[in-house]
Amino acid sequence: MDSIEPNFSNNTIDISGLPNFEQVALNSVSKKLLTKHLMQIGVWFLVVIGFGVFMYFKEEVFIGAIISSILILFLLFSVFDVVKKQSLYGYAVREKDIIYQRGFIISKKTVVSFNRVQHVSINRSLLDKWLGIATLKLFTAGGSGSDIKIPGLDPQMAEMLKEVLSGKITNEDV
Repeated sequence: MDSIEPNFSNNTIDISGLPNFEQVALNSVSKKLLTKHLMQIGVWFLVVIGFGVFMYFKEEVFIGAIISSILILFLLFSVFDVVKKQSLYGYAVREKDIIYQRGFIISKKTVVSFNRVQHVSINRSLLDKWLGIATLKLFTAGGSGSDIKIPGLDPQMAEMLKEVLSGKITNEDV
């Protein structure tokens, strides 16, 4: 039996020639996302105030004051965090992948190749509809760690991105 040697190669590549995703100009999300986050924190703030009033009438003033103070500090930190994060949200669609950046304290930048994307959807909560924003979700073959949710998009932009991305993931030469 003759041995057939396949034409296999596994050459190294020069990584300095790869495109640098760090230098890509990112599109920002809508400022309405900040409004949404601040409204959500405001609701929690009202819950904390209600808890403090409840504890006052239960004559557990000291315990209620301590717990309420800790929760208010946490909510104030949350306000600081969402305000700082707003300018750091960004996304870019390139020829073969999509880049998404988020986070302030823990900053993350995710690059997902279109050949890993299995499904794209748009979500809009009641608050999102009221504010006129949408969330674009990309589901990947790599599991939840590589999925992307881009919040705070204009609904028309989210729909356009969904169509473009759907076209890219069904294209066989990606």
